[in-house]
Amino acid sequence: MDLIILDIDGTLTDTEHVDEHSIVGALEEVLGVSDLSTDWTMYRTSTDGGIVAEVVERVHGSVRQEVVEDVTKRFYGMLEDHYTTSPDLFAPMPGARDVLATLREMGYCVAIATGCWRESALFKLRVAGIEHVGVPLATADDSHDRAEILRRAIDLAQQWNDIQGFRNIWYVGDGVWDARAAATLGIGFIGIAAGQKADRLRAEGATIIVDAPADVTAVLRQSRARQTASHSSTV
Repeated sequence: MDLIILDIDGTLTDTEHVDEHSIVGALEEVLGVSDLSTDWTMYRTSTDGGIVAEVVERVHGSVRQEVVEDVTKRFYGMLEDHYTTSPDLFAPMPGARDVLATLREMGYCVAIATGCWRESALFKLRVAGIEHVGVPLATADDSHDRAEILRRAIDLAQQWNDIQGFRNIWYVGDGVWDARAAATLGIGFIGIAAGQKADRLRAEGATIIVDAPADVTAVLRQSRARQTASHSSTV
């Protein structure tokens, strides 16, 4: 069986900017800092938990758990405030509401791997109307390292489907860090991006880039067709 793993922010939900604003806002409010970089490639890890831990360490000299908890609590509060005032900031990406079900109908196993915390991941999926019951979910609560989160998603998918491994694995994501995590594990990558964002993914070696989740199934159908044709020509 083949496994397709999808990211959340910027991939399933159009929440990249609201997540960024909430993380930075919570850090600045709780720690009294300013002018934090939102280029997540500049941090040791590009996950919500990893970013918060790193900034707390810079300010206090160590990762003080009580401060991390204060930032996390404020982050959740800001996220909910944004939804109350601007629910349009939590829209699904085009085709995202159908992609998980469609992939399953095509015979793929599916999972979700995200750099956001589990509580915020579930919140975003719920308010965006993305049905994910029965889909294994790995988050920043599992690890601050995105490659390890991805590895956890694979493990969960194996357990869920009661199999020892997958023939092919693809990770669908929108960030440079997603492409790097896929490369670290040696699995396939499909980018969701356009413009400069797509250029950055190409610079990371991404060769398959589409505009939205709605296009992912078409890419996979084409890949299957090529594999079938190649197999037929060797028989």
